[in-house]
Amino acid sequence: MKLRNLSPFVPRGTYDKYRLTLRYTESIVTAIKLKEDTNLVRIYTSYQKFGRGEPITMNTQKSNKRYVAHFDILGFKSATLRNPDEAWGALSDLRGCMDKALGTAISISSLNEKISDRIMAYIFSDTVLIFTLSDTPADFAAMLTLNSHFFADALVKRIPLRGGIAYGDFFYNPHLHLFCGIPFVHAYALGEEAQWSGIIVDDAVAEHYASKYKALNLTSDGKPVIVQYDVPMKSNETKRSWVINWPIIFMPRFTKKPPIFLNDYYAAFESLFGPYDNLCQSVTAKYENTVNFINSSLT
Repeated sequence: MKLRNLSPFVPRGTYDKYRLTLRYTESIVTAIKLKEDTNLVRIYTSYQKFGRGEPITMNTQKSNKRYVAHFDILGFKSATLRNPDEAWGALSDLRGCMDKALGTAISISSLNEKISDRIMAYIFSDTVLIFTLSDTPADFAAMLTLNSHFFADALVKRIPLRGGIAYGDFFYNPHLHLFCGIPFVHAYALGEEAQWSGIIVDDAVAEHYASKYKALNLTSDGKPVIVQYDVPMKSNETKRSWVINWPIIFMPRFTKKPPIFLNDYYAAFESLFGPYDNLCQSVTAKYENTVNFINSSLT
């Protein structure tokens, strides 16, 4: 395959014969290794549709409004460096948690749908992307139900997650694994800025819960699943935020009655991350803040 006229992406003469060509049904992606910087790889994508070079569409729905969630595992880099086998086991368990959550039926009789009918989910190493097909009542219920089950099941498997959920225009191409949209950026930022294990939602998701889809009555044991809380941030400040009230959802699975003590909570994660006393202060703060939220929610 000849590489012709790459000037919009790569100046002429800046690439050598090193090439990796990945062929898809509707696209050809060519990775070009630049001479100037051996660590820099730029991607040149030339789309082909049925062999005619027509641009491929992102999706064909009239509206691109969706609910988007982003999760990652707390401390996964350190866990991998410490014990790759344990880290791989955690990822495998995380995939199992996702599959289980996707198979759950939406617990609202009027909707009568499975979560997998309304949700798409992808896992890249310890990063999880979840998004709905649209923004219907079924999509909203599926997003809250799946994230609640996924987060809780991960805890049972001793995997601490943090994440965010946002709403807005989101585009995707499942064949090429291309994803783009402001809610994806917002969901990532919501989770990344927090100093805890939990789920923050943006104002739009909270507003939909409180008014637009209030009739769905999405509660856990009669208590709201989205509440306000002063979330500790990496900036050492707290920020009043809307959060998923996951301790209420998880409460039947706690093996001890509240209040929950830090040593008891962290004991579940020691095999993956090592003794608590060996953790740095910024990491221990995440567990302390999480326990504080649990006890604030349950007591």
